[in-house]
Amino acid sequence: MSDQSLPSGALEALQRPSNAGDRSTIRKLSDFDQGVLAVSASHDEDLGELTHKFDLLCPRNGCGSVILKAGVGRWVERDSVELDISKEPLHPDLPTLPAPPATTHWWLVTPNIIEFENIGFTRPVQKDAVAAQKLKFLICAECDLGPLGWCEEGGNEFWLACSRVGYR
Repeated sequence: MSDQSLPSGALEALQRPSNAGDRSTIRKLSDFDQGVLAVSASHDEDLGELTHKFDLLCPRNGCGSVILKAGVGRWVERDSVELDISKEPLHPDLPTLPAPPATTHWWLVTPNIIEFENIGFTRPVQKDAVAAQKLKFLICAECDLGPLGWCEEGGNEFWLACSRVGYR
C-alpha cells in the first residue's frame, strides 16, 4: 500500500469556507454614490446593455461567498416582487424592496443555473391562490441568507435584487 497522507495544511484548507478570502472588501449597493450606475458596465455599445462589473457576493458579514462572477447578470429595472413573506424580522444585510407594483433594480441571469458560482433555492412558494407559477427564492448556498432574489419554478430566468447582494 502507498502512503496516502495529506500535505501539511491540506485538511485545514479543505475545512475552511470556500470564500475564506478577504471579506472586508464586500460592499453593498448603498455604499456606492451612483448606485447601480457605479457597479454597472456596458458591454454592447449598440444595445446599451449593462452588466455588473464586480463579482456578486453574499452580503452577510462573515460569509461573502461568490454568487456570480462579474459580467454574467444583465441589469433590468422591472416590477418589484414581494420576497419577504416570513413573519420573522428581515436580516440586517437584506434591505426591504419596494412593494409591488413599484419597480426595483435586478440582475437577470439566463439561460440556466449553471451561470452561478454558488446559489441555493427554497422550496416552491405560491404567493397567492390566483398565481399561475410558483416561485423559488434564491439564497446563499453557503450560509442560507436570503431571499436574495427569485425565479419561477422550472423557469430559465433568475432575478437577483441589486440591493441584496454584495459587490467585490
